[in-house]
Amino acid sequence: MSLSRRDVLTASAFLLAGPRLSLAEVSGKPALPASAAGRKLITMCWNENPYGPGPAARAAMTSAIADACRYPDDEMMQLAGMLAQKEGVGTDYIVTGTGSGEILCSLGAMIARDAGEIIAAGPTFLQLTDYAHFAGATVRFVPVDAKLQHDLPAMRDAINGHTRAVYVCNPNNPTGTTIPAAAIRQFVDSLPDRVMTIVDEAYLDFADGDGVQTVVDLVAKNKRVVLLRTFSKIHGLAGARCGYAVAHPDIAAEIAKGRMATPNVFAMRAARASLGDHQFLADTRRRIVGSRTKITSELKRLGLAYAEPQGNFVFFDTGMPLPQFSERMLAQGIRVGRLFPPYDHWCRITIGTEPEVGAFLAALPAAVADRAAPQRKMG
Repeated sequence: MSLSRRDVLTASAFLLAGPRLSLAEVSGKPALPASAAGRKLITMCWNENPYGPGPAARAAMTSAIADACRYPDDEMMQLAGMLAQKEGVGTDYIVTGTGSGEILCSLGAMIARDAGEIIAAGPTFLQLTDYAHFAGATVRFVPVDAKLQHDLPAMRDAINGHTRAVYVCNPNNPTGTTIPAAAIRQFVDSLPDRVMTIVDEAYLDFADGDGVQTVVDLVAKNKRVVLLRTFSKIHGLAGARCGYAVAHPDIAAEIAKGRMATPNVFAMRAARASLGDHQFLADTRRRIVGSRTKITSELKRLGLAYAEPQGNFVFFDTGMPLPQFSERMLAQGIRVGRLFPPYDHWCRITIGTEPEVGAFLAALPAAVADRAAPQRKMG
């Protein structure tokens, strides 16, 4: 592949400008409507934690620079030990990855062997299902119920002789809804022994619903349960890429074989430090949950339907095609979430900093002033 001098200069400018700028912006093409020119773009679409990483994690990453020349094997063992203590299991139950996404991909490849099948809610987080499909698996989506929650009875009924796994994202992305731990435990008990249950708890740290808690205890009781957690959300380390799974040692070893990389030394040092930064984690949760309440209060005032949020985002009905709503918000300098079919009028808005949430709430009434009637009623 040959690159022109212009290509090289454009790419260099992109890198120097930082990750928040697109190639279109660097090349001089307008990225915002004229009405928003000169404003700093507010990004509220990727479910990132705008307050992180915390002070302890930042210090740990800085101090790790001198050791960047070393392979991270010892770092992996130390992090696994801390995670095992946190989750109440042995270290052989822990698998770390470059974000929980890498572990989801490894699980997807495992499920796809010999044309396996996976069942998931629709809509949900797609990294597992997309990779499993790419690797040759059959993916069957079961629509969420009227409250935009996992329809566990329907998912149970969808299981057949080819089903190898069921994916439960709790809280669910993009709807933000949750399932009580008791319901998940009952669901797992109802499944055939050969079917693996993959429970993704990436957003659980933000949940406050009745009976909503981790089901990590199921891993020790049921060999076919895999639990996933990440440092990308409440820990604010999405860019550093570090996540982990808790699974029976046999499954954990198989997941580890499917990894294509391992977390870097900066991510693992930051993760270890962040685990003990209780003040930062508590403050982050307080701010996110507080802003989440402000958003739902305004949605209620405006008469906009929304799914009961338990993550660091809110899924709501804009009353118009999402591209139209997105364009109106972008004109106010705010980038909102992408489309999640079949909810073509719904928007997933990430909870930003308090000033960012204030800007969103100020822009929202005008953006939806001429909206149509709600497209889907909430149960």
